Amino acid sequence: MLWYLQLAMFKAIGHADHASLRTLAKTFIRTEDDSAALLCLDHAFSSPLNLQDLALVEIQALLSLYLAYIRLLNKFCNGISLTKDSGHQRLFGFLVLEEHQYLVPKHTLLYEELTNRSASSGKSMDGYSCDYDDLSRGIVQLISSRIHDRTRDQNIACGDVHGFSPCLHLLVQKKCNPSQGKESCTFLHIQPDQFTAD
Repeated sequence: MLWYLQLAMFKAIGHADHASLRTLAKTFIRTEDDSAALLCLDHAFSSPLNLQDLALVEIQALLSLYLAYIRLLNKFCNGISLTKDSGHQRLFGFLVLEEHQYLVPKHTLLYEELTNRSASSGKSMDGYSCDYDDLSRGIVQLISSRIHDRTRDQNIACGDVHGFSPCLHLLVQKKCNPSQGKESCTFLHIQPDQFTAD
């Protein structure tokens, strides 16, 4: 069953089918296959979610999955395991050469991260040779950048969502006066008695 789900994952990645990737990620999360879940979610959230015109329930579901994505990134950033067949090896594709010696193949994100921030001393025809500390730092930097960049982009996208921007004039003054030159208020009109914990 696992191979079938992984095949479906790679097909969905190839077709940029974000809805299928989100569904598969939920399955992988339930089965505790963190590396497959993270791979699905990384592709699913490769661009900010378009939350315009969605019901708040749908927005909540998408942002809850985004939170699961960030938690998985943090998990991989904080609990680094560089052993053979580890989740980190499956996710980043490095090879374990011998104890504390690794090869990161060319044409991978990790290769780019390592070669961009260090001297070319580890470069070879096969990729980038490094030790445990160098590989760990590269993984942490790559994941940290991913968390920062994706969260910044998603935060900007959420700023335009109608449901996240209540009209403060209506809430405080009990009436809304649109700014001069605007025909109508661009913020969500929610009566104070309609606010709930949800």
